[in-house]
Amino acid sequence: MLIWVRGEVVPEEMPVVPASDRAFEHGLGLFETLRTYRGAAPLLPRHLARMIRSAEELGLPLCRTALPDADSIRRLLEANAVAGDAMIRITLSGGTAGGDGALVWMRPAPLPPAPPATGAVVDFAQWTLARNDPLARHKTLNYWGRRLAYDRGRIQGADEVLFATPDGRVWEGSRTNLFLIHGDTLLYPGLGGPVLPGIMRALVLELAPEIGLAPVEEAQGIAKSEMAAAEEVFLTNSVRGVVSVGRLGDRSFTAPGPWTCRLRDRLDDWVEQGGNGP
Repeated sequence: MLIWVRGEVVPEEMPVVPASDRAFEHGLGLFETLRTYRGAAPLLPRHLARMIRSAEELGLPLCRTALPDADSIRRLLEANAVAGDAMIRITLSGGTAGGDGALVWMRPAPLPPAPPATGAVVDFAQWTLARNDPLARHKTLNYWGRRLAYDRGRIQGADEVLFATPDGRVWEGSRTNLFLIHGDTLLYPGLGGPVLPGIMRALVLELAPEIGLAPVEEAQGIAKSEMAAAEEVFLTNSVRGVVSVGRLGDRSFTAPGPWTCRLRDRLDDWVEQGGNGP
């Protein structure tokens, strides 16, 4: 495989990350995953803006000129002879203890399989999240807890797992943001809790009013009683887009529901128009 680093497309074994890099010593670093649509990446500016914000807030060294642009993605896909669209991962290492030496690289990967036509099967993670986790709003390399919960959910037959805090309020999935539909109301957990400010999450909140959905933030998270009463449930992720939920715990849903279909159609239109800036 060829990867992009320092403005060049090179074999994946060429970049050298020193053993003293904090990515290895303490799991420090950031990453972003997105996808292309017919070779373009309309969400790239938003992902880069989030990486920059997180690096600044967490004190990670990041030179903005080291970040890829749309042409970088085009060259990377061409060099790897990628046919069709792909997933793109951008990684920032933690750098050294002296506050420098961070490395940014980008690699392609195949898109994941589409979720079941009848909707994703979703369950609840086996452990809870801390309400005040300082890393929850950042896409850090310290991802083991979420990955472990996801893997255990997969063993039990789930496509995704949702996390709650000890008070029983539900906030997000291991790699997705959560939305519920009641009538023409779109309920979603607020960013005051342990929620990643997802890029697709933000786009859905922008587009929902255009199709007649009224977004309502649940600042204290989603109560499980609200989930039981929902007419539609869906998840969002920059690679997977809008994912209908067909079963959540013991509750089944008709998936995709009518509002979810309208939202997907509007998202397709947004992509057709080339997206917009952050």
